[in-house]
Amino acid sequence: MTTTLIHSGTLLRMDAELQAGPGDLLVAEGAIAAVGEAVPGALAALEGGRADETIDAAGSFVLPGFVHGHLHLCQTLFRGLAEQSDLLRWLRESIWPLEAAHTDASLAASARLGVCELIAGGVTCINDMGTVHGTEVTAGVLEDTGIRAVIGKALMDQGQGVPPRLLERSRDALAGAIALADRYHGAAGGRLQVSLAPRFILSCSEPLWRDVTDCSRERGLLVHTHVAESPTEGREVEQAVQHTAARYFATHGVLSERFVGAHGVWLEPDELAAFRAADAALVHCPGSNLKLGSGFAHVRAWRDAGIRCGIGSDGAACNNRLDTFGEMSLAAGISRVVDPLRALGAREVIELATRRGAEALGLGDRIGSLEPGKQADVIVLDARAPELAPNAHVDPYTTLVHSMTPAHVRLTMVAGRILYRDGAWTTLDPDRVGSDARAEARGLVARLRAV
Repeated sequence: MTTTLIHSGTLLRMDAELQAGPGDLLVAEGAIAAVGEAVPGALAALEGGRADETIDAAGSFVLPGFVHGHLHLCQTLFRGLAEQSDLLRWLRESIWPLEAAHTDASLAASARLGVCELIAGGVTCINDMGTVHGTEVTAGVLEDTGIRAVIGKALMDQGQGVPPRLLERSRDALAGAIALADRYHGAAGGRLQVSLAPRFILSCSEPLWRDVTDCSRERGLLVHTHVAESPTEGREVEQAVQHTAARYFATHGVLSERFVGAHGVWLEPDELAAFRAADAALVHCPGSNLKLGSGFAHVRAWRDAGIRCGIGSDGAACNNRLDTFGEMSLAAGISRVVDPLRALGAREVIELATRRGAEALGLGDRIGSLEPGKQADVIVLDARAPELAPNAHVDPYTTLVHSMTPAHVRLTMVAGRILYRDGAWTTLDPDRVGSDARAEARGLVARLRAV
């Protein structure tokens, strides 16, 4: 049995009681074996009374790794290439043509670049919507790099402005998603899961939504899609299906405890009630919503309605950072503008990125808090930097949300395996990742211009 002791840190357990304070953490065989006062006894039971590896976390915060609830790794190479300020124009003029120009090599480079940034930023679990083709390439990168992930193949069988390469017959689209699930759902010791990822209302026909709903129920797969993201999208959706997206999902049985909707900026009270009745989840993407001019999601209203919810950055093409710290800071600030008398507190915001984010993906029994038996997805953040002084430990939650950045991440561990430590990656070569990304981005743009 391989064991790791993380000692002398400030534990932010992010459990239901939000326990916090000085303490140690013992990891054994990829899981959390003991926390706090239970660690000395657990150590004494080990052969020789000591762990195989010891990590000194003095002056640092130790907490569960961040759960990134909505992401497009295929878009990491598009960073800075899609600067339109309206969702549909952004998709039709830039994103869809760029996705159609991808090759397996460029998809792999895009995924590695994104994972490199995410791991260094303390992210241990992602929910990724792939593009239409090559999702198995992205899944292979996720398997190799050690991050925990839910991965889906984007499903598109219709839509204005969609390049022909991104359109599939509905049965072929679903067959591809099922093949991905057969290969990767539960792979890497359960570290990888597969979702069904119909892109959004406008890109999927009613028969495809019906098939997705049936397949989700039969196989227990998440349905990961976009919902109520922007005003222009909302108007086109109502013209197309005579409903808002949320009401369409409710009346067609798409909402369930396996449904994860990204954005939810323009949801109305009756729609939130429908989400709660179905136990469906939402993911807040404040940076993307601001950059695309989509609006301010009312996350306090989500919480009041009893909806499971998490946080994510969306893709690097509309953010342009895959930075959970930045998203948490934006979420807190936007909440103070939208609902100043009942704004989200720092603890609540960190919950979105940890325990509640895990629950939104149906993974709350495995990750999201520092509790014995859960997977050892753990990060260590250095709280000794001058820019955090002098009160970093007085309120560590406020420090984390409003002062910290990815530069403060000392260690990222997934299932007990260290993926990043003191500026060094263990499963990725950042120089090679950057070089490949630059070369593949040039080729991708050249292919796009040749069309």
